[in-house]
Amino acid sequence: MSWCRQRLVTSSPPVQKPLALRGRCFVIFSSTLSTSVNPSLRDAIAPHREALLQHPLYHELRTLRDLGVFMEHHVYAVWDFMSLLKALQSRLTGVDLPWRPVGDPRFRRMINEMVLGEESDLDPDGNALSHFELYRTAMRQAGADTQPVDRLLGHLGHGVGIEEAMDRAGCPICAREFVRHTFSVIAAGRIHEIAAAFTYGREDLIPALFGQFVSRLDAGLPGPLTTFRYYLDRHIQLDGDEHGELGRQLVEGLCAGDPQKESEAQTAAVEALKARLRFWDGIHRHLVS
Repeated sequence: MSWCRQRLVTSSPPVQKPLALRGRCFVIFSSTLSTSVNPSLRDAIAPHREALLQHPLYHELRTLRDLGVFMEHHVYAVWDFMSLLKALQSRLTGVDLPWRPVGDPRFRRMINEMVLGEESDLDPDGNALSHFELYRTAMRQAGADTQPVDRLLGHLGHGVGIEEAMDRAGCPICAREFVRHTFSVIAAGRIHEIAAAFTYGREDLIPALFGQFVSRLDAGLPGPLTTFRYYLDRHIQLDGDEHGELGRQLVEGLCAGDPQKESEAQTAAVEALKARLRFWDGIHRHLVS
């Protein structure tokens, strides 16, 4: 059995996770960061993470339609997250032809592990698909509108630049600003900064914030949120058990004890969280308007 096939088999998620496990895993995603995080970085990002945890947006999510509005915005963060990951993969692994070994094999292993989980995970029926595609499926099941993000992908597939594609697709303004920040980090090309934005501005807060809300809605409206709950469960499993720690190791390894790189990585992490806060502010304004 090949390593790839073995990995898919051993990490294959169950269709249904017990509520007790969900509750236990939610504890992982609190405002308390892992002790493996550099203390200076941990102290710098802690208030911004806390601001996200306490954001008034969550109090406005009362109905299935409210969640749909959130998903219609948040899907762009799910989508551009993959570009951060692919930027790391393109710089840390061999993707050119003819192939040749590139960089540190430890980093290659870390990135390829994360790409396997994020781009080629398994859905509840055991079919391979990316987390973005899983999220889009969850949107459709919940009655959220996927047409704008579908149009965005269509324009990009025809070679339209990202700014024009977002404009043509009718993406929400706050989502455009968030995506713009992500691609500015990628365009700068400093790999330790990309890794920091990927690791500390990522989706690890989402399961803790929405798990109880989704459970409550799902109890009253059985069916429309089963895929979204599965998406949250997969983030709990991967970010809590695997990818979060891999990301922290990657940032530490890329900085390699260099104070300048550590400072730049810290700034990138803080700016990624600030961009997320501005994004949340924009979604909140839409919900209360």
